[in-house]
Amino acid sequence: MSIMPMDYGRPSRPLYSSLLRNWGLTLLVFGLFYFVYSGTAWVWFRPVVHKPLINKYAAEYRFDPLWVMAIIKVESGFAPWAHSHRGALGLMQLLPSTARELAPEIGLNPFHDQDLTNPEINIHLGVYYLSKLQSLFPNDDIAVLAAWNAGPGVTQQWLRGKPALDFEDILYAETRHFVRQVDRTYGWLKIIQGWKHLFGIAHGRG
Repeated sequence: MSIMPMDYGRPSRPLYSSLLRNWGLTLLVFGLFYFVYSGTAWVWFRPVVHKPLINKYAAEYRFDPLWVMAIIKVESGFAPWAHSHRGALGLMQLLPSTARELAPEIGLNPFHDQDLTNPEINIHLGVYYLSKLQSLFPNDDIAVLAAWNAGPGVTQQWLRGKPALDFEDILYAETRHFVRQVDRTYGWLKIIQGWKHLFGIAHGRG
């Protein structure tokens, strides 16, 4: 009596294709769920009325507009009237005291605290401030974001002469969370931008 050897090779093509299909569908559903849950879908697929201003000042100060957009998304969710418990105002959540120092440097005189609810003034001041922080921490986006949230003085202490700041170097939990949120949002926005180019969606339509 002969016993046929069992075949432990690759699964049959129909089964193999079915597994791939189901796995791909699972990943797609999970990705879409996270995409919507994270709030990034809201940013891109609704009309972003401030996008021209973001592009304008990002270009002037040589930033990736998607990076500026990620900061605004995390700071205010694109609400010009947003305000924090610390008194920060507007799209980029600038403190009035900081804005009062920056305003004369960009020729904004006179300046009133409520001007921070004006999207153009807020974005201009915010991106200009980012450029000043970048000059303090060149080629170190993590340090720039940490300084934006916690202040340049404490960020310099965290660096301790290191060439660049790591997430683990950020000792304030709130600041570390903020930097990670911006980093994740920026990553999603770059992916969406790639999808838009891939599928030929017209630039600037949302």
